[in-house]
Amino acid sequence: MKKFLLVSIMALGLGTVAMAKGNTGHRMTGTHNNDGKMMMGQCQTSEEKALMREKMRTNPKLQQGRIKLQENKVAMMKEMAKENPDFSNIEKINKERANIQAEMKTEQMKMRYEMLKTNKTTN
Repeated sequence: MKKFLLVSIMALGLGTVAMAKGNTGHRMTGTHNNDGKMMMGQCQTSEEKALMREKMRTNPKLQQGRIKLQENKVAMMKEMAKENPDFSNIEKINKERANIQAEMKTEQMKMRYEMLKTNKTTN
């Protein structure tokens, strides 16, 4: 019984270490993030990175999109707070949120493209 318990604990420990060790070598680089910061890995200098961040922060279309997303979040929270939420309305809000996020991502892609285009012509 002691041998079985000892072997089981060793096997469990070995399996845990093997699983933990396998995940360290597969980190994604900064150019493949899905959080809208793909451009940051492609900029050459810290000044370019700061300029891109500032453009993203002050772009009117992106600001409007962020406001709409916040409004959608509030609307969804209000709907879910009801005793009997209307899930068709929640689905509509979710679809609207997805459309806004897609528009924002497209705008960010346009900005990145323009930034890279101007960097290539100046270099």
